[in-house]
Amino acid sequence: MATDVRNVEEKLDENLLAALPEGGKVVSVTPSGMSDYCNTFRIEVSMPDGSSQVFFEKEASGKEGLELMESAWASENTTYEFIPEHVPRPVKKGSYKSRPDRHFFLAEFIEMIEDDIPRPESYMTAIAALHSRSMGKSPDGKFGFPVNTRFGNLEQDNSWTGTWEEYWTRQMKDFLQREDAAHDGEHHAELERLRPLFFEKVLPRFLRPLESDGRSVTPCLIHADLWPGNVKYQTDGETVCVYDACAMWGHNEVDLGVFRNPRYPLGKPYLKEYWKHVPISEPEEDVDSRNTLYMLRNQILLSTLYPHDHKLREIVVSNMKLLVDKVEAEEAAKSGPQTSTYQSRL
Repeated sequence: MATDVRNVEEKLDENLLAALPEGGKVVSVTPSGMSDYCNTFRIEVSMPDGSSQVFFEKEASGKEGLELMESAWASENTTYEFIPEHVPRPVKKGSYKSRPDRHFFLAEFIEMIEDDIPRPESYMTAIAALHSRSMGKSPDGKFGFPVNTRFGNLEQDNSWTGTWEEYWTRQMKDFLQREDAAHDGEHHAELERLRPLFFEKVLPRFLRPLESDGRSVTPCLIHADLWPGNVKYQTDGETVCVYDACAMWGHNEVDLGVFRNPRYPLGKPYLKEYWKHVPISEPEEDVDSRNTLYMLRNQILLSTLYPHDHKLREIVVSNMKLLVDKVEAEEAAKSGPQTSTYQSRL
């Protein structure tokens, strides 16, 4: 157990100190980073041999705070299992002894370079390693996760499911319902027109072929929130640190959706680098449409988190329409020749 030797009135909680190195002395606690949903701190501990160890803490209160910490603990532990060279080592989750309604997550603190988006080679090497090393290691070969994880503070239903189409369809229905609730049921004629077509046509068209005609999706561990704020260079300027996962076992291409999002300066160079390490799922000709489909998840969740930014909702509508139009154009192309052939036989 460490001791808090700072000259401050409010010391660190006893349960948190118990998670820090035995014989260590806490010499500084400073805010670290920004979060809308929890408090974050950098904790420096002086060791008896004169060295220092530094830790990162998240804390939040109540039932939501407990669930946030459980999500962080499960996600970071599982991700660390497969790419420990890229993920801060999780140390402990627990609740304060002095305030049992306040909960914490503790991890090793990694120094990172801010405001420098990693190059495609560094960024995608870590992601490809996560997917490749975890491929086929999902419990019972199913899609899901042992706990419901969080995108921001939005709960993600990770109930175990046997097929990828069923899992993704359930998530999209849940996410779109919550997006609608976040906008107080505000009428949007085009979104209401597109929503049923999205489920009736788009999802079966681009997900079902992955698991048809002898093909299958092998679940791997996906991070599910790989925007540049969660992937930064370590101080060597070469190795990336990957953190703040909302993990699940799913189709590896889900993690690539964010790279298409024009909100972030990533794009095709990152996708091309990834495909050097991991093969494109069959049918390969659908990969671009699947990438748009998986990008929609990120955009729907952002529209839910920030409902006052109406541009975010319009981006969702635009990309949903793009996919619906593509499927309907395919349908029209198929029905056209059939009609002509039929008519020619009359």
